[in-house]
Amino acid sequence: QKKYGKYTGWIGYTLGEVKYDFPIYGNEPFMASHDVTHEFKFVNSYKWKKWVFSATWIYGTGKPYTAPTGAYDLTMADGSVSSFITVGDKNTFRLPDYHRMDIAATMEFSIGDHAIGNLGFSIFNLYNRTNTWYKTFELVESELIETDVNLLGITPNITLSFKLR
Repeated sequence: QKKYGKYTGWIGYTLGEVKYDFPIYGNEPFMASHDVTHEFKFVNSYKWKKWVFSATWIYGTGKPYTAPTGAYDLTMADGSVSSFITVGDKNTFRLPDYHRMDIAATMEFSIGDHAIGNLGFSIFNLYNRTNTWYKTFELVESELIETDVNLLGITPNITLSFKLR
């Protein structure tokens, strides 16, 4: 962490591994679905008069997920056909790496002697990176369809808050 006059910033790195060991899923431990092996954060803020400007960049390796290995149809006793998906080992695949940059500008102002207000403008995911949140798998007419469900793209925000003194 660095504080130098009106500038504050810090860099963080996390190395981690989260594994589950449940006998019901077999003898081998497997990666937890929230495991992020590497995470890097770069946070900066600068104070100028009544304004604070900030920028944050976050990078993380992709989270594990379980992917299907195939599909099959089964004719039931009543003659109807049901489709089933088969899956491989638990959480052996990884989503794409995740990264985004957020920026913000916040102004503090007084409301008489009784309150302090903050007006903020921010942009989440400034460069509109497509980050995968999770995947869905659906069987349609014996064809396995994979769909990425994505997190928010570029998202502007306006905030207004008040604190009583």
